[in-house]
Amino acid sequence: MLGKTLVTKQTGAEGKPNNILLLAEKVSIESEKYFAILMDRGSGGPLLIGSKTGGTSIEDIAAADPSAIIKQPVDIKVGMTTEIAEKMATQMGYTGGQIQEAATLITNLYKVFIECDCTMVEINPLATLKDGRVLVCDSKVGFDDNAQFRQKAIH
Repeated sequence: MLGKTLVTKQTGAEGKPNNILLLAEKVSIESEKYFAILMDRGSGGPLLIGSKTGGTSIEDIAAADPSAIIKQPVDIKVGMTTEIAEKMATQMGYTGGQIQEAATLITNLYKVFIECDCTMVEINPLATLKDGRVLVCDSKVGFDDNAQFRQKAIH
């Protein structure tokens, strides 16, 4: 895999060079949820999107049950608050101590979104593991090309 061209649905037929390999802990997933932060023109700032269901495309989830999609705008001037993060975690179906764990994760993802000039941070799945931890298992991140001068390490 390393040093080869990776061809997937996301790369297209031409593929992408694979010059870096990241290793991660093997985990046992109990359930999967969806979480994203997008820059939303309609609300004029970041929009949190979540669902109790993950592991499949958000478009399929929305088509099957539009009420399964949770949307929470974030005032760009105020930013993420504990209340917003905990509300989102609760609406996504977390209970007990997992609410705080998920809220901390949501807060940290928001911090990355703002500090790295992201246009999108998509987590699918946001997994609850069999040992009770809440963990990002896969993600997709988009960056604002207009912020390239601030984000030289990313671009």
